[in-house]
Amino acid sequence: MHVAAEEIRAGAAVLIDHHARGVWRPNDADRRLAGVLFRFLESGLPLGGEQIRSALAAADPAAPASAGLLALLRGTAGLLDDADAADGPAGRDAVDHVCLLLDALALARPEGR
Repeated sequence: MHVAAEEIRAGAAVLIDHHARGVWRPNDADRRLAGVLFRFLESGLPLGGEQIRSALAAADPAAPASAGLLALLRGTAGLLDDADAADGPAGRDAVDHVCLLLDALALARPEGR
């Protein structure tokens, strides 16, 4: 399934905004998934669709991440598989927004702590 870069960017922006305003409180699975991808980003290597799919596959099915985050990451993986779309201005902007979201989630404190 192909998701347009503009839709990915908009979805990431909404989640960033909802997280910042406290409308969406990421669960432990959201933070773990973001943490895995955040650690990969810290390595300095570019994020790719395969890294996202690997993180999604390793996630605990008994404690799933939020549906919105899962859909956003699946769409981002598809975008990153299309080098022409991912390397264009809209693609880079979308991936940057997703990375900002991953940073925020990975660094978020668990509820009540």
